[in-house]
Amino acid sequence: MFSIHDEKKIIELLEANGHKKFRYGQLENALYKNLIADFEKMDTLPKEVRELLKENTFFQSLRIHSEITSDDGQTTKFLFKTHDDKMIEAVIMRHKSGRNTLCVSCQAGCPMACSFCATGKLGLIRNLEFYEIIEQIMIANILLAKEDKKIRNIVYMGMGEPFLNIPNVFESIRIASGQKKIDLSSRRITISSCGIVPGILQLADAYPQVSLAISLHAPNDEARKRIMPVENTYPIDKLMEALDIYTEKTNKRIFYEYIMIAWVTDRPEFAHELADLMKWRLAHVNFIPYNPGEGIMGNGFQPTSKIMIQKFQTTLEKAGIPSTVRHTMGDDIDAACGQLALKEEGKSLAEEEGKSLKKLVEGHWKK
Repeated sequence: MFSIHDEKKIIELLEANGHKKFRYGQLENALYKNLIADFEKMDTLPKEVRELLKENTFFQSLRIHSEITSDDGQTTKFLFKTHDDKMIEAVIMRHKSGRNTLCVSCQAGCPMACSFCATGKLGLIRNLEFYEIIEQIMIANILLAKEDKKIRNIVYMGMGEPFLNIPNVFESIRIASGQKKIDLSSRRITISSCGIVPGILQLADAYPQVSLAISLHAPNDEARKRIMPVENTYPIDKLMEALDIYTEKTNKRIFYEYIMIAWVTDRPEFAHELADLMKWRLAHVNFIPYNPGEGIMGNGFQPTSKIMIQKFQTTLEKAGIPSTVRHTMGDDIDAACGQLALKEEGKSLAEEEGKSLKKLVEGHWKK
């Protein structure tokens, strides 16, 4: 059995059984445009084609373990179980503007071990297959269709580091942006990375219209090392050099994510260092109030005050650098990345944090 989203295998199956390639187009329309997830209801396909597909493919490998919507109705968080019982998450954010964004996961767990992130506490369990990423989108669209809505933006900001699963992430982007498939504009897709330099350069060549967000979170090497082990492999100077190449190739503004943690990332001098780092670059800074997750993180971190966030914004504004404060959504349902999965898995918060990071990264990107 293989996924209904595996175009190559579907076409091979059809042709091997004497069916014309145009039958795939009929399947495509039923699946992605009409959101039909039952072969019996695909009445544009002959019965023998429906039976063939039913015997050899599956619509959905993910099982909904839990589905929670925030009190204000704006945020829905899914906790899925994969076919091998791994936990992954996806979050629908219904913005007041009418825009609906889906945050998807690309790995079960994450190897990056950022000290402020719940997913990093799980460690890397495995990469997700491309169809497991697409299934998150399809499930969200089926839910929103009941509200006469659909996903308008996708952000790869859930569990995992996208640039450590490039083949599956890029294939999922191809399906998500395909006109005959999910049909999202590439400009409405954003990949968020901790700063894996080779992946940044690959994205610039493969999908120059896809937006890039970088988890920066500190303006200098010393401060960043304390909360992000990736800094040991790709320090800020190497990261910024790659990002300058990305901007030159794509002419796209880069979004820099900066988490505001009291007494850790919000020191007054950091605001000026951040402004200096962003100066003359095509940049937009997103300040993210830290979500402590009811203490499940075990790191003692607390959110920065609104006054301090405003001071950071003012410093950047004076330097001509645009910034926003991310509106927190779903705090009442643990909507921050990895929080539900971490609670479910019940893992220790201190085990082997970051020890395998350098080896894993170098293994993926051998020069």
